[in-house]
Amino acid sequence: LPQVVATLARAEYLYLAPAALGMVAYMAARAVRWRILLGPQVSLSHCFWVTNVGYLVSNVFPFRLGDPARALLVGQSGAVSTGAALSTVVVERVLDMLTVVALLAGMMPLVGRGRAGLEWAVTGGLMAGGIAVIALALLFFVAWQPERGHRVLRWGIERLPDAHRERARRFLGDLFDGLASLRSGRQLLGVLLWSVVTWGCAIIFYWALIRAFLRHPPALAAPLLVCVVGLGMALPSSPGATGVFHAVARYGLTIPFNVPTDPAITAAFGIHAFQYILGCLLGLVGLWLEFRTKPTSPLVWLRENLR
Repeated sequence: LPQVVATLARAEYLYLAPAALGMVAYMAARAVRWRILLGPQVSLSHCFWVTNVGYLVSNVFPFRLGDPARALLVGQSGAVSTGAALSTVVVERVLDMLTVVALLAGMMPLVGRGRAGLEWAVTGGLMAGGIAVIALALLFFVAWQPERGHRVLRWGIERLPDAHRERARRFLGDLFDGLASLRSGRQLLGVLLWSVVTWGCAIIFYWALIRAFLRHPPALAAPLLVCVVGLGMALPSSPGATGVFHAVARYGLTIPFNVPTDPAITAAFGIHAFQYILGCLLGLVGLWLEFRTKPTSPLVWLRENLR
């Protein structure tokens, strides 16, 4: 603990200002990309604040519940259905994983001798990339061949109780409607470009945060940390990925770059605390904007809709 305190005392907190701007830019880029998937009927400001609310929910609750919460909030606006919004969230996550895996593949030849300790990241990247490619292929199939998709799923729907069949048919129809952007070359290109911008902003704010806690960070530390943290947090885990983030970030600094353990642990805690606190603050603002005209409270709404 004294070594951690000493490291925090030497930190250059001025770098938190560009880190905050980078994180807001990251969230804004995510909102632009999500709006392309949802369509122009949903405003950009609504996408931005609901995205922040989703991160707040994931920070407080386990198992990444912020993703379905986003779909439910957008669905309540009436502009798009909850099912359509949920399918766009799935597309987002698949594209995120493909972007991270592609960035990791480009990073590996540049890391040099540090690659020897990153077999776990390479293995995880190969598995995640394979799953993401299969998932994207299935999404494209359903988007371009919705009749066949309906035919495949009808078998399962017919085995549901009578009271749930019609609701399941409507929900699946909404899910398929949310994949309409995959049939437009212009929209798809926009989504891919904004995916690059999104993760570019992530690298910028990670660099600023690392620089705040490490005087001379390795040049490749920020992009590599984005990759390993993205892979480590892909699976649902604890609220805000607490513990998971710290372990992955620590090894992402110590193994390939030989950063001493104490500064690496301190940087991991500092990075996580900063983005956790700022993410929660932005999410609370979004929650207030979303529920200021609703008769129910956010906690009651979450209990009723996420159970």
